[in-house]
Amino acid sequence: MGSSIVRLDMVYSLDIERSALGGLLRNSEVFYEIDAFISENDFWHKTHQTIYSVIKNCLIKQEKIDKVLIAEKIKNLGIKFSTDLDVSEYLDNISFSPITATQAIKYFKELSLYRVRREIHEIGARIQDCVKQGEFTSFNDIISKSDAIYNQTIKNYSDTDAPVNIFEDMFALIEERGLNPKSNPVLLTPFTEYNNLYGGLRPKNIYAFAARAGQGKSTLLNAIAFGCHKINPKIKVLYLDTEMSLEEVQMRHAASLSGVPIHFIESGDYRRNQDMLVKVRSALSTIKNQYQFYHYTVANKSIDEIVSIIRRFYYSKVGRGNDFLCCFDYVKMGGTEKASQSWAEHQIVGSMIDKLKRIAEEVNAPILTAIQQNRGGEAAGKTSIDDSSSFALSDRLQWFASYTGIFRAKTLDEISADGAEFGTHKLITTKSRHQGSQAAGFSNFLKRKLPDGSERYVGNYLNFDVVNFKITEKGSLKNIIDRQDHEYNLKDDKNPNEKLLD
Repeated sequence: MGSSIVRLDMVYSLDIERSALGGLLRNSEVFYEIDAFISENDFWHKTHQTIYSVIKNCLIKQEKIDKVLIAEKIKNLGIKFSTDLDVSEYLDNISFSPITATQAIKYFKELSLYRVRREIHEIGARIQDCVKQGEFTSFNDIISKSDAIYNQTIKNYSDTDAPVNIFEDMFALIEERGLNPKSNPVLLTPFTEYNNLYGGLRPKNIYAFAARAGQGKSTLLNAIAFGCHKINPKIKVLYLDTEMSLEEVQMRHAASLSGVPIHFIESGDYRRNQDMLVKVRSALSTIKNQYQFYHYTVANKSIDEIVSIIRRFYYSKVGRGNDFLCCFDYVKMGGTEKASQSWAEHQIVGSMIDKLKRIAEEVNAPILTAIQQNRGGEAAGKTSIDDSSSFALSDRLQWFASYTGIFRAKTLDEISADGAEFGTHKLITTKSRHQGSQAAGFSNFLKRKLPDGSERYVGNYLNFDVVNFKITEKGSLKNIIDRQDHEYNLKDDKNPNEKLLD
């Protein structure tokens, strides 16, 4: 029967530790190169930890080091080792070999690999203890807690921690990119104007939309996510839903795809109308094997469970390096996150957004999400606050998200001013880190002529028409202004006879 015990000598090497210390004693200048990735914890043996700590303190203080001085400092510290070790003789022995600076750096890199092996071995032991001793409420609970132990350490590993001169190879990079154009990693949304202005969706970024309840944020998220998938069916989509069941989402998509009002689909009455029946069957007959759009209800799950679900889906369904889009509808207090005496609601939600950003970077995918607006976002008459101050619960959404915008229904006055042909809703961008091919730069203001003939600068926005859970893009404010300018020009171009007739 096989043993589960890992040999301890596989997670450390005393020879490597001695060679690294000996190389440092002979070549103290390498300290400034290895200090970024080496600490006392990289040494397994306590004696070697102490020796390195003393050498490090001397070099930080810019003191000259040699084996005699180091031995004397260790003795003065009153440190006693478990064996009757003569420190002076030991330092003399490990520094005897003529190790070069290049060799010393190599030994320290090997040392860091042994430390990683020890830590991963320790993670395994902690996961075993968690599984044996923990109390779990569900399958996802046991997976997420084990996953959290593993990733708490793994996510900190990196072999690119050194600063890099950005201009060193920049010319060669730009020249090479011009000779060998790189395929665009951006996922295009189904909304052309959005892509032109903001460049679609980029991997590792969060795209967040704020709205009041009932304004259509879930409809917008579904439209973007499914639209991206229709453009490129190779992109697998995971839609995490905090409120709606699978059946509710299926009914909404059926209504959107067929154009049949959702009431007739939910009740089944569409079968009593031949025209509706044809529309539903025509729209849905070919989609079963055509799309890979996955829905998962995550109501009452903690953010750690949600992150674990995203990670498992990516590695099991998508595969490392393949295109992936995740949609989390939506950020709010829920699951096991509860406000406490030490953490307020906005701090908890801030932590949730932080974890969403980290998993987006890990799986190299954009994450779409939404957040509630507070009462400042009520669009009653002219009272709506169309900026990020109306976002509920946390400012961290503005910190971590690459794009944030407010999605809301237009008021009657706004529909009248814009024209009914420019839709029922508007998307007001409050932050965009990236720009598309037709972006106007970092100034997002346009001069608009008002009904009284005066002019003022207003922020650009996108127009949408929302009907039966289907969203159609209707251009931007710039299109509205261009049309109005055209109408004014037509009026100005009228000849005198036409004006008399008027």
